[in-house]
Amino acid sequence: MLWVSLILFGIAVILLFDDKKSRVVSYFPDAQLHEQDNDVSAINVRSLMPKASWRDIRRDMVPTLQILGPRANIIIAVYMALSAAVTYYLVYKFLNINSVTVFVLATAFLWVWAYLYLKKRRRIQFEQTFPDALNVLMSAVTAGESLMQAFVFVGENMEGEVGREFKDMGDRLRLGESPEQVLKRSCRVFPYAEYIFFTITIRANLNRGGQLKGILARLIRILVDARTMERKKMAMTSEARISAKIVAAIPLLFAVILSYINPSHIEYILHDPEGRLVLYYVVGSEVLGLFIVWLLVKRVKV
Repeated sequence: MLWVSLILFGIAVILLFDDKKSRVVSYFPDAQLHEQDNDVSAINVRSLMPKASWRDIRRDMVPTLQILGPRANIIIAVYMALSAAVTYYLVYKFLNINSVTVFVLATAFLWVWAYLYLKKRRRIQFEQTFPDALNVLMSAVTAGESLMQAFVFVGENMEGEVGREFKDMGDRLRLGESPEQVLKRSCRVFPYAEYIFFTITIRANLNRGGQLKGILARLIRILVDARTMERKKMAMTSEARISAKIVAAIPLLFAVILSYINPSHIEYILHDPEGRLVLYYVVGSEVLGLFIVWLLVKRVKV
């Protein structure tokens, strides 16, 4: 069984690194390196790649944590304290593992998991509200409003993070800030491919002119179709995902039931050195199985 687990882990690693699709995170280059280039003449492929630095991590973390609302600091502090307390109880009291490394790794895992959950939730909210914001923007442009007034109109009629960002862009344009800088700053708030292409369209329209209404209509149609395809994919894979979660929950449920029927068996798994090997194998198999299912669902093409 150990060799089977190692083989499955190798297959999962191959599938993970075989994905040739690059994630578009950033389009605009740094202003310090390209202050002299203000025109969009071509797309720099290197600028589309993610840049790992503490400044970029902080720039990405602050908007993600703001999704918790005005009391985000209190919620974060409470969650970090509770997760550390729960991890301490499970590691030192329940599992009887006197290891600071295990405690730190388990606590860090809970913190990273919560951050990734918030990041995914922010992405979902953006995908749900951004097409509606484009519809309102196109309506304002069709009515004869200028781009600045259209941004303000979207911010006044849309709620959520997207509405606040459009309102902020409209206010900055009112203060006389150049559209180039406003759009660059906005892309740092929403480093998503859809929003980046939207800002590219706006910049090209401002620099060279064109039918903004038709371009927005096609962009809205593409976004709606992409959202429909994503929902279709999730519906097609729902049975497999639920089955995997049920199978993963079976050992935990049996362990809880067994702790009431015959606690000696649970003590053997938790405290005996040979029983610990069984525990490590079960946990590793569960994590590996869920990871493989996640990879398979991610690579589904509709």
